[in-house]
Amino acid sequence: MKTKVVLIVEAMLGGIRQHVCDIVRNLDKEVYDVYMIYSDLRADETFFAEKEELATHAKLIQCNKMQRELGLHDIKAYKEIKKLLKEIEPDIVHCHSSKAGIVGRLAAKNCGVKKIIYTPNAYAFQSPNLSSIKKKIYVYAERFLSKYTTTVTINVSKGEMQKALEYKIDKEQKFTLIYNGIPQTEFPERDELKRELGLKKEITYVGVTARCAEQKDPFTFLEIAEMIVRKYEDIEFIYIGDGPLESAMRKWIDECQLNDKIHMLGFRKDASKIVSILDIYLSTALYEGLPYSMIEAMRAGIPIIATNVVGNNELVVHNVNGFMFDVKDVQDAVALIEKQFINKIIKKEQVINAWIESFSLEKMIEKLTKLYFE
Repeated sequence: MKTKVVLIVEAMLGGIRQHVCDIVRNLDKEVYDVYMIYSDLRADETFFAEKEELATHAKLIQCNKMQRELGLHDIKAYKEIKKLLKEIEPDIVHCHSSKAGIVGRLAAKNCGVKKIIYTPNAYAFQSPNLSSIKKKIYVYAERFLSKYTTTVTINVSKGEMQKALEYKIDKEQKFTLIYNGIPQTEFPERDELKRELGLKKEITYVGVTARCAEQKDPFTFLEIAEMIVRKYEDIEFIYIGDGPLESAMRKWIDECQLNDKIHMLGFRKDASKIVSILDIYLSTALYEGLPYSMIEAMRAGIPIIATNVVGNNELVVHNVNGFMFDVKDVQDAVALIEKQFINKIIKKEQVINAWIESFSLEKMIEKLTKLYFE
């Protein structure tokens, strides 16, 4: 008899979407019957493009009552998910991120599910933009849910786990570490890809794949870019991604007359391939879980310059596969970009080796299925 696994996720975009979809595709179908309860209110184009193919690996069940903001719809989402779980009778429920983690774990517990697993993908209370009241609410909610509804929490970074322990979310034995992993891939020829994108062959490109959202601090990225491109004619910047701040970013670039130096590519389904044209990957994120986009850059052998925050600092080993700087420290970031641009200190092989050692998809699935069996 197969083991029934239900994955519950609210935001089908970016790294969370990739993480859940990788699990759906790679769980052994001889062992597991896989279900995915999801909302597509916050879904990217990649999800919609891959939805039909995903349905060959799992039964997809839409639940758009799950929404990002807190509200009465959460009660409706809880009731709908509880009804679905009673019908499915799963052996394992695995919830991803804060909102699904709240309604999904409560519903699973009240349906008598024996094994309830939670992957926060960065706790909501890690956000520096939260008010103190909201932060306390999220912390208390995580404590309650961990103690009374959760079998085990999977943290995707050591730093994320330390945050959970620091805020006394639960006892240490309730947490386990499984790094995000991605499969090997073939990259297109760089010069040809640059030509297709309308980019110059001889220019050094610094860029990032990230949502245009507060968490990623995109205006610090733009400030760094402005300082560099006004000093060096042969460096340009690329931002791959969309989001709520995209129009404001484009307006800023236009007002600064930097459209020929800072390229906004918007959302791209092929972002994981486009990253291979970069010479330096720059992350200005305020906080992270363990960012897939940076792992993709490592797989392509791109030296990384990133903020020294949870998640980033487990991917980047300073002076080995990249460099780190403090959040919003524009001057230090500029100096590090100049250092790599002029001296080429970090080599492609160093970066690829760092990816192979810790962040392959095979290792992630192996550890996850072992946890499912325990």
